[in-house]
Amino acid sequence: MTGEASPGYMPYPSVIKLLVKRMSPTQPKRGKYAGLEAYQNSIHSLPKIIAIVRDPIERAVSSYKYNYVVPSLEVLKRGRGVTASGESIPGRQSEQFYKDNYLYTFEELASAELATLKECLQPGGRAEKFTYKWYGKKPGAFFYKTFKSRANRSLSPLIHLDGYGACYDKVEPRHVARKQWVELSKRNPNKVLDIPNLHLTQSIIGRGIYVLPLEWWYEVFASASQTKEDWIYSVCTEEMGDAPAEAMADVTRFLGLPDFDFTNVTSTGRYNVGGHEGYDTVTTDEEIAEEVADEEEQMVANSSQIDLTAISEELMTELLEFYRPYNERLFELIGKRCAWKE
Repeated sequence: MTGEASPGYMPYPSVIKLLVKRMSPTQPKRGKYAGLEAYQNSIHSLPKIIAIVRDPIERAVSSYKYNYVVPSLEVLKRGRGVTASGESIPGRQSEQFYKDNYLYTFEELASAELATLKECLQPGGRAEKFTYKWYGKKPGAFFYKTFKSRANRSLSPLIHLDGYGACYDKVEPRHVARKQWVELSKRNPNKVLDIPNLHLTQSIIGRGIYVLPLEWWYEVFASASQTKEDWIYSVCTEEMGDAPAEAMADVTRFLGLPDFDFTNVTSTGRYNVGGHEGYDTVTTDEEIAEEVADEEEQMVANSSQIDLTAISEELMTELLEFYRPYNERLFELIGKRCAWKE
């Protein structure tokens, strides 16, 4: 049995279309409509899909650190940083210097994106209109009948959140990069947004609405069989931490592999975590605890400095309220609840 880990596939309906078409053992006759339903008898030739999801707020903070803070510091230290107003930033300074003067906080980026998403995701809003135009309006579209079917079943419309023209519009000047940051950059013209990984930084909140991309995947497998659970399975990251042996046993059963006792492996520690890169690199629970304690001690020592990842009580409440209905839809879709903040 073989597979691959490709989290970048999940948000894009075009990937699902290509997967279905390219892996189907039979192809519709030339000139014949080739929507999703034309491949119903071939769905079982697709690979099994495992989707791994984590607490969306924790995911957002992690994405902020690894897709905004880390690459920003690398750009700034090399002397290639440019502010939102287009001014050059001197290189070879300390990381704390850049954090104090040039980086937006998590609160700033999250609040700006939240305002955009709340407007964009309203019923009949930009996201819904954009998605229908590109994936559901034309009779020859791959998902055309899927949209009709969901409407007949009174289900929420499919949404392609990451499509440009939906919620994350581009804008000039280049150093602002996205429409959602225009007002933010006006208030803080000396800070940095012109960095790599913009498609991830723009959606530190949006990528945590897991149900929107997953509904497309589940719809594909539901279209041909009532046993979609045999072909797509979702894992809560927290399961891997709280009961790793049981979580791995569930994945094993889903894949149709022989039973295996993972206790000896999971009790050894965790793999590829906390900066210890490599799927053969194990970090013991004791080492993880020590690193967490060191981080907390460092935070106390630097309490006079700006905490870029701090979340105010007001923003935390707003995030919880925003994610709650999407999380509930997700739990219903995957048939279980994840142990997330509520």
